[in-house]
Parts: sequence; structure tokens; C-alpha cells
Amino acid sequence: MVSSIPNLIVPVLNRYDLLDRMLATIDYPVEHLLIIDNGSGHNDDEGQLHIPPQVEHTTYLPMPSNLGVAGSWNLGIKLFPQDDRWTFASNDMYFKPGELMKLAEASPSDLTLIEAFPHWHAFTIGQTVVEKVGLFDEALYPAYFEDNDYQRRCKHHDITITYLNIDTHHDNSSTINSDSAYRFRNSTTFQTNRKYYDMKQRLNDYSAGSWQLTTRRENDWDGIQ
Repeated sequence: MVSSIPNLIVPVLNRYDLLDRMLATIDYPVEHLLIIDNGSGHNDDEGQLHIPPQVEHTTYLPMPSNLGVAGSWNLGIKLFPQDDRWTFASNDMYFKPGELMKLAEASPSDLTLIEAFPHWHAFTIGQTVVEKVGLFDEALYPAYFEDNDYQRRCKHHDITITYLNIDTHHDNSSTINSDSAYRFRNSTTFQTNRKYYDMKQRLNDYSAGSWQLTTRRENDWDGIQ
């Protein structure tokens, strides 16, 4: 049994009230909490957040623009290169008492997801997975299909995908549902990402892809308040 979670990586774009709710449910030791604030113009004071005593160190990164989901997850992995696993949580989910410990015990050889849909609202990636599969494809920006793509690539590389039966709650698509402007932009970017993902499948492309300037500009969500 491990004594703590090496890192917990949490990207956030809006709904800081839900982020604070999630933080309050951290009831297992976390060595380093990383909050990647992709909407820092919405929340100028990270001191508004309540960090629980179970967290030893906290790094709050206000981004000048939205890194997107894949970019945020990749940044979390890159910032803790010596750890044998990386644990992620969505800002709009929370853990029921005692359940976070199960993620702490995830294997560094597996991709560990939550059994309940959506499976990626909290997950762990082991070092063996990153060594074999690589990072997330940042051409999928800012959100959607980055998880499908990674899961597909894991299966191709014979990575064990473990589904944990743990008790959590998730407010599905809270970012998009909270603002009509996000819903409008997502109606375009979702289709762009789907076309790219479908193309990778047709070409049997199992690579990590690459960040693309054209896609970043065309799929921009910045400036939505």
C-alpha cells in the first residue's frame, strides 16, 4: 500500500466553485497538487481556493491562454518527470470519502480509469504507459477526442487498461454547459477534432501527433468570459 499520491494534476478553465468543491474531497495524502488555470483571467486570486491539509505542496499556474486538455495533461507529466505515475482529476468532479486512496494504488504499468462514465474524469497513467505510448496528441485542441485517441493508442501498444469501481461524482460538460459562448465554439471545434481523430484511425496512425499552430488558432476558445 502506497503512503501518498506523488502528484495530482487538475486543469481548470472556469467553474472555480466546482474546483473548490473537488479540492475539499481530497482525503488522502498528496505530495504535490498542480492546478493549471487555463482561464486565469476569470480568477485573478488563487488564494480564493481552499487547499486541504492532506496536500503537502501546491503549485498554481495561471496560463496566459488556454493550453487545452491534452496540453495541460502533458504539462503535468513533464513537470514531474521523476514520478512513476501521474494522477489527474477534472475540476468538476469530486471523490466520495475514502475513494481517492484507490487511485493511489494504481499500477505504474497501467492506464487506470474510472469505471463509471465518463471514464476520464479521474485517472492515473503509469510511467510504463508514457514510455510506450508517449504523450497526448495536442493537435486535438482544446477538448474532446484526446482521451479516445490515447486509449486507442494504449490498446495498440498492449497496455493494460484498468477500470476502477470507485465512488465519485462528475458534473458532465460543466465548462460547456455553463456558457452559451463555449457551447457555440465547441460546436465547431468538436467537429474539427472528430475529423482529425477519424483521419488518424483511417491511416492507422498511433503517434502522439504534434501541436499545430493552424489548429490552435482556428479552435481558439480564448476571450470567452
